[in-house]
Amino acid sequence: MLYINECLTNNTPIKLVNVDNKRSLFEPVEPKVYFKKFNHAEFIGEELANIRNIHCSHYFIAGLTRFRINKTLPCSRIDKYSPTIGIGSYDFKNSNKEYKLISEYDVRDDNGFESMLKHAKDEDNKRLLCRDMLELLALDLYMGQVDRSNVNVMFEEDKTDNVRLAPLYDFEYSLNNIYHDFNSISNNSLYSFDNIDDCKDFIGKYPMFRDILSSYLDVNLVDVISRAYNKRGLVIPSDKWNFYIDFDQNQKEKIKRIVK
Repeated sequence: MLYINECLTNNTPIKLVNVDNKRSLFEPVEPKVYFKKFNHAEFIGEELANIRNIHCSHYFIAGLTRFRINKTLPCSRIDKYSPTIGIGSYDFKNSNKEYKLISEYDVRDDNGFESMLKHAKDEDNKRLLCRDMLELLALDLYMGQVDRSNVNVMFEEDKTDNVRLAPLYDFEYSLNNIYHDFNSISNNSLYSFDNIDDCKDFIGKYPMFRDILSSYLDVNLVDVISRAYNKRGLVIPSDKWNFYIDFDQNQKEKIKRIVK
């Protein structure tokens, strides 16, 4: 388990956010900030998504306070605001698009993937939507995500009725061995893989999945984590690295069995 106080330095930038998202009249209007408790996997998930050019929410260190303030200060200067330190993200919704959770579509419980493809406007849209969902499935499989459910798989529809996967969010229940279901490879509201054979059968239908999944064999998770945390002025305690190295190795062994 990684705690936020282990990662902070005096210079870590903290974005102070009012409990009610209220601001001074003199401050510029910004998108709404969502606040949640700290979890090590959110920053890592965003960085991994960036590698694959997957649209994703942007996460930052935030301090939730009762004061009406909207500014970023170094950690050494925030005590007087008595903030609760956690993770913030901006509302990614575009006013020109409509957003729906997967539960708002007519999808089969056992195969949301193919059900969603039927909602594509045309073949071009179907190809792009298919790739979107394959990217999500591969990322979640590599990260050991166990909580990709009806409440955190969202789609966006533009004015011409194209359907695409909305920016990803919520990586909280991943990158942790205690979440592993040893009776399943990956549980996902789009498509669940019970075993290696399920994965191979899926690759038979969607060969691109092999290439996307194989790309994670080239990922250096230590570099990814270092980059994600350095960007935010955070440090990782030296005694935590062995966990990430072992996790990365175990997930890659699983992927090798799937794609060989």
